Formats: sequence, structure tokens, C-alpha cells
Amino acid sequence: MHRFHLRRLVLLLALVGAMLVVAAPATADSKTPTGTRIGLYVPPTTFPANTPFYVQHGFGCPTGTNSVGGCQFGTGTFSLYVDGVLQPSTIVVTEGGGGVAKWWLTNFPNGRPAGDHTLVGVWTVSGAIFQTLSATITFT
Repeated sequence: MHRFHLRRLVLLLALVGAMLVVAAPATADSKTPTGTRIGLYVPPTTFPANTPFYVQHGFGCPTGTNSVGGCQFGTGTFSLYVDGVLQPSTIVVTEGGGGVAKWWLTNFPNGRPAGDHTLVGVWTVSGAIFQTLSATITFT
């Protein structure tokens, strides 16, 4: 193959690769929520299969609260398991409403396939389990 055509082929492949990266859907660890929020405190019993959703939980503190006074912002964590598998999350810190919050965001840009799926959230403080919530949702 002529060197000029090879360069054009390499350039074309690089452009196609860049377009695929730009057009890729949000991933589980994106900082932008995807679809509808499913909360573990009041979860739905059913949800459309293969429909984007996200789970976001964490800890919040009023502005000016220190860790000695009860704010678990620095020592708290949240883990999400779906069907027994730990899901990747992205930490998102927000400010407003007189406080600051640290959220663990997990996106499901492709949703879940049809069937029952169990979501389990585990909050820990200083390494000890603080709270666990479980929800089995039927994706239809």
C-alpha cells in the first residue's frame, strides 16, 4: 500500500475512534446521573427493563458541623451491590441548602434485564456497618 494511502487510513481510523469515544453512553462511574433515580429508602416494586436508572446515596452535614459533633462526611462510605456484585460508584460532592453532601453515584445506562434483581446498599462509618437497606425490584 502506498505510504500516502496508509497515512489516510490511519487518520481515518483515529477519527472513527475519537467519534466512538465522544458518542459513548454514560458509564457506571460517570458524575452525571443517567435516567431515573431509584432510592433504597422507598424503592419501586417494579421498573421497566433495559431502562436507564441510577442509585445515589451517601452522607450530608450542615455547614460548619465538625466530625466530633456528629458529621460522618469524612469517615462514611456507601457501597451498592446488585445481585450480590459490588457496583462501581463515583463520588460526587455537592454544596447547598445550608450543608455539604458526599454521594456515591452508580449509573445503569442500560438498565437491568427483565426479572427480579436485588439492590443492597451498605453505609459504613469508620469501617463499621451503620445501615443496610435491601430492595428486590421486578424489572419488566
